[in-house]
Amino acid sequence: MQKFTNIFIFFLSFWAISTIISFYFDVYVLFPFTLLENNEIPYNNLIAIRLAILATFAFYGLMHFLHGSKEVYPIHFLKTFLFMLSIMGLTVFLKGYAEVSLKQWLLLLFFFCVATILHLATGSKNRRFGKK
Repeated sequence: MQKFTNIFIFFLSFWAISTIISFYFDVYVLFPFTLLENNEIPYNNLIAIRLAILATFAFYGLMHFLHGSKEVYPIHFLKTFLFMLSIMGLTVFLKGYAEVSLKQWLLLLFFFCVATILHLATGSKNRRFGKK
């Protein structure tokens, strides 16, 4: 399971880096490999990402106040953000700002599955926030 997870993280990291680099060449890529004809990202996606960032910040802020400052493994941050992206995306899509395509629903499911895989693949020492 650990080897599968590492390969999975490698490919997601490669995708992220290539998407960032492509931006500087005026090529706009939406997950997974959808090229945008103009540089306009769907409004639902922008709102979901914004709320996921805020929810992740709120989560770690609350954990800081409840447990004090502790080191957090990068994988914990990644899975927390992906869980928040799934939850916030679901709430934004259900609120119905615009029509949501099947592809967007499948992407939410994909990110939730990735977060779940990361959660299951990390050992219990990496899973907890707080005292060891």
